[in-house]
Amino acid sequence: MLKSIPIANAITLANLTCGLLAIPLALNTETSHYAFYLVILAAIFDFFDGMVARLLGQEGPLGQQLDSLADLVSFGVVPGLIWKSWMETKGYCPPTGFCINSYIWLLIPLASAYRLARFNVESGGSTYFTGIPTPLTGITLASFALIGSSFGTNAGFSGIDSLPILSFPKMIFNHVYLWLYLPLVASFFMISDYPMLSLKFNSSDGVNTWRWLFIGGSILLIPLLGNAAFFGIYLWFILASFIAFRGRTNNTESL
Repeated sequence: MLKSIPIANAITLANLTCGLLAIPLALNTETSHYAFYLVILAAIFDFFDGMVARLLGQEGPLGQQLDSLADLVSFGVVPGLIWKSWMETKGYCPPTGFCINSYIWLLIPLASAYRLARFNVESGGSTYFTGIPTPLTGITLASFALIGSSFGTNAGFSGIDSLPILSFPKMIFNHVYLWLYLPLVASFFMISDYPMLSLKFNSSDGVNTWRWLFIGGSILLIPLLGNAAFFGIYLWFILASFIAFRGRTNNTESL
């Protein structure tokens, strides 16, 4: 039976495997950084499955549906569970009674599911995304496991000085509002109609300069921000996209 599975779909299943293996790791803050590493590995597989499908002529509806299912787990469910485990560890809910904080993480997989389903029913071919791509959002939110593991689980996050240039805002990654509202903001941008940069270079849309600026800026942010690099890249992506496509809206492509 395995011989009948196209190589591209097998790579997609490797993406899904990473997501499934990451789920139990995401439920515990002590191991959640390993879940993040699996999310990164899943993103690598997600990148190559499309490339292989195009090279080998294996593109089709089955691969598209399978890719969305894998992305939902790896970049929706896993980051959501990482967020849930850290919210609980940081004590942002009272021990008894109803607390909306305990459920804010649900927005991440729900918005991911909506975005991925929208992509499957819309026509592609655009050189830019509609809304922020699910993998970028998932990696960014999952990277907070790496940030949290670097700082420790205490409320003060005393290890924040280990970040190369972020020692001055010592409360930024510990503030309750960041943990409450970032999933909401990230979910909004995933399902929004705002055009966002893709790395499909095309002179006709006139934003290639901003694509290069985004790539160059992202490379610089990695050594500057350390474990917070993905969060910085995420914010830079939004800013660069808004400037590049200022005044435009589009709903022709999502990912």
